[in-house]
Amino acid sequence: MDTLQKAFDELIQELVDSSESAEELEKLLELTPVKLEKLIDELPSSMLEKIKRIASDGGLAERRRCHSEFVERNSSRWESGFDVLELLIEICTESGDAINARLRPAAVASQDIVFDVLVRLHAKACLVAREILCLLKNGFADGAHARRRALHELAVTALFLSKNGYDTAERYYYHEFIEGYKGALQHKAFSGRLQAAPLSEDKFIELENQYKLVVSRFGKNFKNPYGWAENALGKNMAKFSDLEEAVSLDHWRPYYKWASQNIHANAKTIKTSLGLSEVSGDLLQVGPSDAGMADPAHSTAISLSQITTTLLSNSPNLDDLVAMKMILVLCEDVGVSFLASSKIKL
Repeated sequence: MDTLQKAFDELIQELVDSSESAEELEKLLELTPVKLEKLIDELPSSMLEKIKRIASDGGLAERRRCHSEFVERNSSRWESGFDVLELLIEICTESGDAINARLRPAAVASQDIVFDVLVRLHAKACLVAREILCLLKNGFADGAHARRRALHELAVTALFLSKNGYDTAERYYYHEFIEGYKGALQHKAFSGRLQAAPLSEDKFIELENQYKLVVSRFGKNFKNPYGWAENALGKNMAKFSDLEEAVSLDHWRPYYKWASQNIHANAKTIKTSLGLSEVSGDLLQVGPSDAGMADPAHSTAISLSQITTTLLSNSPNLDDLVAMKMILVLCEDVGVSFLASSKIKL
């Protein structure tokens, strides 16, 4: 995008060519910075208005039409996989809703924090799975892969809490006050540069008191990022990888690290892309692609199945047992369907 720069360079060259003396040229060049500054002040607003008119006159509509046509082609290629994954998400969501409706009254009466936390984690997992499906259908496999990382974290956390019971679930629940206070401290430190109103002093003091209360109750290590899990793990400065190992999902760490490449700005993320997995050459992807859907889709199905079966294993009835069987079958179907579609080239 150097149209203006080229025009400006040509104008300067014309001035140089038309100057009849070195003195005249020197005067013209002395005025150039002033004229350039004025140009930079005036051009952006006039150009932006022109661009907005073009956009409202059909420019954006044309872009949207092109994307809609892409979505149709993408859906045509991956339709069987998308359908099975969507069906899996619906069954997992409905199963979670059913067990919540059935067991919630008893859980409230007995203050069953484990059940409450598992239901909330499962609801978040269903939401994330829908986000992933949306990204896949719109051609953003790398974005879907990044969100699948969050789904894995939800599944691991749910399995860990289910395994370790009330005390760990309570610690997890109250760790919100640690995160809340740390966030408030950061916001307070940078509120001026953020140009955002800081928390009221009363609200900040409330968060600080909650923080001190839970640290006093659970110990100074509770302040750590995974302080809520350290008692169950029997170690200080626990990491997420410790949770993975504790629930025997550490074999998923390579895929977790792979998905992390689409979150962090390391060198790997600018060199590789699922969306470019079917082409050769040093290309840069800036839009949707119909490539690379299989891995994020199948791993999404696996993580969603893991967290759903964990929830449904909590006092299951016949419906829950049947649902778990269907979920496991659909999870396999997702892998098979996407693998078959990956071999189709439109």
